[in-house]
Amino acid sequence: MINDEADMPYGEDFHDAATALAWEEAANRKRPWRAAIFEHFVSLVGACEKVDVRVLELGSGPGFLAEQVLKHCPGVALYTLLDFSAPMLAQSRARLERYAARTHFLQTDFKTPSWPTLVGGPFDFVVSLQAVHELRHKRHASQLYSQIPSVLGPAGELLVCDHLPEGAHTPVHRVLYMNPAENVTALNQAGFGHVDVVWTAHDMAFYRARR
Repeated sequence: MINDEADMPYGEDFHDAATALAWEEAANRKRPWRAAIFEHFVSLVGACEKVDVRVLELGSGPGFLAEQVLKHCPGVALYTLLDFSAPMLAQSRARLERYAARTHFLQTDFKTPSWPTLVGGPFDFVVSLQAVHELRHKRHASQLYSQIPSVLGPAGELLVCDHLPEGAHTPVHRVLYMNPAENVTALNQAGFGHVDVVWTAHDMAFYRARR
């Protein structure tokens, strides 16, 4: 029986190189609609009129999102990839080798209170794709969101996309995933007064949040 108040253990060990490689191989093949999500990130980042845009990705995995943003948004001068998994960061370094001058890699866990002090900044965008649920309980989301304004510039934005509980097949997933109302509330509580639900499909939702 699932304890709804307890943090859920990890289902996969992403510190293991073989596990991280298997996830990389399967992610876009199993979810071909991720291409549409990449396009939303690219569109919003690419529309920024600022020179030398700085982006921080939380839970960057093997660098799929970073690759699309760096490829299609030449105005991005620095893209920082934060992940707790050394194998995932190794994969992203290999994938993004051509963008070495525009990338920075940081191994740390966004569940720790110290991560904002390690990333530098300020950033024009903080982005995250299929990673917030790795807090391992949705009740932690507002705390994570409340840390993000400290690394954003005055006009900075948070762009986040994650699973919806409506399509969750197990009680574990319903503990991890937030519905749009829950996510908007968590963002509002963290000081983001302007939140838009940009896109929903395939049991996923994309949010744009500004102060």
